[in-house]
Amino acid sequence: MPKYQVHVPDVEYYQKQIKCQAACPVRTDARGYVTAIARGQLEEAYKIARAPNPLASICGRVCNAPCEAACRRGSIDDPIAIRPLKRVVTERYGVESQRLLAHQQPATRQPITLDLSNMTDRSQGALADLAKMPNRKTGRVAIIGSGPAGLSCAHDLAVLGHGVTLFDAAPAAGGMLRMGIPVYRLDRTLLDLEIGAILATGVELRLNTAIGVDVPFADLRRDFDAVFIATGLGEGRSLRIPGVDLDGVFKAVDFLLNVNMGYKVDLGQRVLVVGGGNVAVDAARMALRQRANDENGDSTISDPDESSAKEEGKSLHAAFDVARTALRLGVTDVRMIALESWEELPASKLEIEESLEEGIEIHPGYGPQRILGENGQVTGLETFDVASVFDSDGRFNPTFVPNSARIWQCDTVILAIGQAADLAFMGDEHGVEISPRGLIVTDPETGATSQPGIYAGGDVVFGPRILIEGVRDGQRAARSIDSQIQGKRLTTETAISWTVQEKHHMPDGYTKRPRSQVPTLSLERRIGIAEVEVGYDEAEAKAQAERCLRCGVNTIFDAAKCILCNGCVDVCPWDCLKIVRVSDLAGDAAFESLVEQRYGIDLVSLAQGDMPAAAIIKDDEHCTRCALCAQRCPTGAITMESFTFKETLCYA
Repeated sequence: MPKYQVHVPDVEYYQKQIKCQAACPVRTDARGYVTAIARGQLEEAYKIARAPNPLASICGRVCNAPCEAACRRGSIDDPIAIRPLKRVVTERYGVESQRLLAHQQPATRQPITLDLSNMTDRSQGALADLAKMPNRKTGRVAIIGSGPAGLSCAHDLAVLGHGVTLFDAAPAAGGMLRMGIPVYRLDRTLLDLEIGAILATGVELRLNTAIGVDVPFADLRRDFDAVFIATGLGEGRSLRIPGVDLDGVFKAVDFLLNVNMGYKVDLGQRVLVVGGGNVAVDAARMALRQRANDENGDSTISDPDESSAKEEGKSLHAAFDVARTALRLGVTDVRMIALESWEELPASKLEIEESLEEGIEIHPGYGPQRILGENGQVTGLETFDVASVFDSDGRFNPTFVPNSARIWQCDTVILAIGQAADLAFMGDEHGVEISPRGLIVTDPETGATSQPGIYAGGDVVFGPRILIEGVRDGQRAARSIDSQIQGKRLTTETAISWTVQEKHHMPDGYTKRPRSQVPTLSLERRIGIAEVEVGYDEAEAKAQAERCLRCGVNTIFDAAKCILCNGCVDVCPWDCLKIVRVSDLAGDAAFESLVEQRYGIDLVSLAQGDMPAAAIIKDDEHCTRCALCAQRCPTGAITMESFTFKETLCYA
């Protein structure tokens, strides 16, 4: 008979039980803020959500939410709506709670003059405690790039007491948060407020400053104790096919940058976006809005600084009216052409659904072969049917069906097929190791490059990453840089604490309650700068939070009180519990040591003896924390207890 493989729970085991938190690159306690929302404690929920993440308000809108992908509720029906629930609490207590967002007030170019000082002391946690330690050294750090990695690194270093100067070649901070994410997904006033809260920690921001042009890279190495490179992937990739140099061919990164900076781009009547990822979807949805705005009659490319705020406001209202009409009449023609099949499309399911709802056509299974043109201007795209995208070894190696050419008429082709790093700013003598992919090579645990004092993180190291991974890279580098300055290694110690839940109960019908769709703007209003997602109200947020399976609560068994009546096993609706012979168990050294401590003999001797030793084993994966076992137990041998983790930073 095969033995039952068991684990003796330790801190690491319980950390893995909180799958949403374990999946988050910055270890946000999602179960903590979700259950706080379920209790109606929204401010407490905000503090939990904000504690490890200086970009919590932004993540509440555009995070890819790996926590949701890992959520154990997904094995029953659908995962908890963790990201939308974060937005509920940040809207009420985050940076955006102090001022109406841009779409709720007249258009303006006036700088934001909001006192954010009271936001900087919220939820700094272990970093703020560490900064108060006596005899700390402080240094000066240069950060190149103000995207997620650069901003999070700047925030943590400033909280730790270091002098931080953030350099960016752009006229506004945010990196691809500003240049790449469309405004209909991320409100720019919110972005400004989030960045403002980080700057309020003491970070110096130098915009319109191109390293390698305005400031030599060598000067940063000389004048600062450390340099963190977070320049991202600012170069769009092109295709090696005829016609890519025709007028009307854009790289998606360049197109999004121009539109997000306020330039008007003439797209013509018909737009084809080549690519099947989230950037391609963003480009297609933005093209639809841009095309509708162009119906206003101005198809030139102009600098947004040339027009006044008053004129911009008039133009905006006109664009809204024209866009609504254009969408209703079906004037706009935006299509996506992707190599992948429907099942292989790398874009998120939600993004695809919203694109189709807005009238964007998606055509999977076609590979571009050449771009057609007349008089130097795009007129169409020729494709072949795709036979397969990947070869037998799973490598990207598309093959095409012979004699399957098809012509797609269009005025504009937008290429969304990947991005590359531009590292020319470092010069020729930087000495930093570069990978064959053209990315910076770093120590994955510290972010350190091959050159002392130079660190890097985000897309410029790993290629395209999700937002929260960039935040994690910045935090990791900040801790490494602090360790360098202090001359000793910074480590994290994790402790677990338990609290007995005397009256633990789950909400009625929680296992059958469905996930509700996040409310969005009606289709006719999805134009211009309007955010598509509206968000839950407080009542729906509470209802959605009550779907959580409470992975932070566990059944604790007292062997001294257990009479092996089997009542807990019988009552469990999910068959999570089983009483077995100890001799039928198998585990690691920790398990064998526990058996020897409990019975005074080793496991082998126990199995050969006559002692009828028994144990209760539990499947935590399927437990819904219903507490029926604790209620059924006649001796009080089972208690429901919640556990939390506390992380402490210290120097080794």
